[in-house]
Amino acid sequence: MSTLLTKQQLENHLLQFRHVLSSFDYSSIQNIRFLNLESFFVYMDNVENNPFKQQYDELQKILDAIQPYLPFVSSKRAKDFLNALGSSSDDEEVDTIKRNYTEKLRQDFINLARTITIEDEWQRIIDICEEIRLRKEEMLLALH
Repeated sequence: MSTLLTKQQLENHLLQFRHVLSSFDYSSIQNIRFLNLESFFVYMDNVENNPFKQQYDELQKILDAIQPYLPFVSSKRAKDFLNALGSSSDDEEVDTIKRNYTEKLRQDFINLARTITIEDEWQRIIDICEEIRLRKEEMLLALH
């Protein structure tokens, strides 16, 4: 298991995530329009020397740190994840499902974060992530 972040570390990562996400400058690629976030990620993964590489890498690094604390954005996605896990037959299939849903969870979270404009809404996201962090901390303490 990865190291558990403190409340302050988690909040700092989330605020840094928000800053990096809001700092993407699309003006250098005037002839390209992304239909959705998935098309942007495909572009990022397949176009070398793209103008977003540094920001994208920084965003992924932050997501790596906060991944264990991200909530499912939609109840449908959470239900689909649990159903897929419930119908899995072996550990390899479980690992594949987790990898697939990790990417979906990250994309959903980025989509959500991009649409939040009110500070109270952003604070609610921080509070939800902190609640998840607290549950993980409680589980860790219960094991010892």
